[in-house]
Amino acid sequence: MLSKRDIVVLVFLGLLAAATALLQSYQSQPLAPHDQAIRQTIGQQINAFQRRDKVAAWALATPQLQRRFSNPDVFMAMVDGHYEAIVQAHKFTFEAIAKRADQGGDMRVQKVFLTDQRGQGFFATYLMQKQPDGSWKIAGCQLLKSTALDI
Repeated sequence: MLSKRDIVVLVFLGLLAAATALLQSYQSQPLAPHDQAIRQTIGQQINAFQRRDKVAAWALATPQLQRRFSNPDVFMAMVDGHYEAIVQAHKFTFEAIAKRADQGGDMRVQKVFLTDQRGQGFFATYLMQKQPDGSWKIAGCQLLKSTALDI
């Protein structure tokens, strides 16, 4: 016969198993199309930077950002000067889904964790803007060094 303590432990373990299953199913939900497109755009730009393909990287920036930096050469010089961790990222992972940054949902913020070749971590916060054609472009990025190391 089970004691009260045994029943409490079994109920607790059952609740813990149910909570774990729920969390796993939430984490494995397919991404919304806008989240897929946002991640694809960021990944393509990081890969373009690493290939030194300034034209491809430039093409993934919003028209406003392109006007600000006037051409792919000026844009790449700015990136090389201020975003070395992105250019030299050894790996990167997306943190959760992109969050709305405006009422209409045409601006979203996507957080990315980057690791350089030495294992130093960086947090990149991308501001993404939906374009009239439905594509997502990068409107800006803030890069902060992390105390986390990936060894």
